[in-house]
Amino acid sequence: MAPNLRFRFSPAKDGLVKVLGPLETEIMQVVWKDQPSTVKKVHRALAQQRDIAYTTVMTTMSRLADKGVLLRQRDGLAYTYTPALSEDDFVTLVVQQVLDGLLTDYSETAVDYMIDFLARNNPREFARLRQVINNHEVA
Repeated sequence: MAPNLRFRFSPAKDGLVKVLGPLETEIMQVVWKDQPSTVKKVHRALAQQRDIAYTTVMTTMSRLADKGVLLRQRDGLAYTYTPALSEDDFVTLVVQQVLDGLLTDYSETAVDYMIDFLARNNPREFARLRQVINNHEVA
């Protein structure tokens, strides 16, 4: 069963920053590469690139756990963190939740726009969509 992630969607931003903040995205990139992880390990990795407080990393990782993006387990006096989903599964879930919301509330507009967008910007994907639709048609 997929976790029910809580996030905000900011379409003007790039990549995962659309749904996670910039620091949350950096933290998740570290944890996806090196898991299980601790605040200390993540802080050490981020501190190589910029000046960041240990407590900032700790608070952000705790918030990611509260959002359901990270799983947290006590290990002695510290916590270990693992991703709730792989990066690919996370992206898939986010896309599904965003599209579910758009298609539920604005189905006609969303579908028309997606078809228009693909026809203009990605003819290959548009052709693939046409094939998928043809394969789903009832005889």
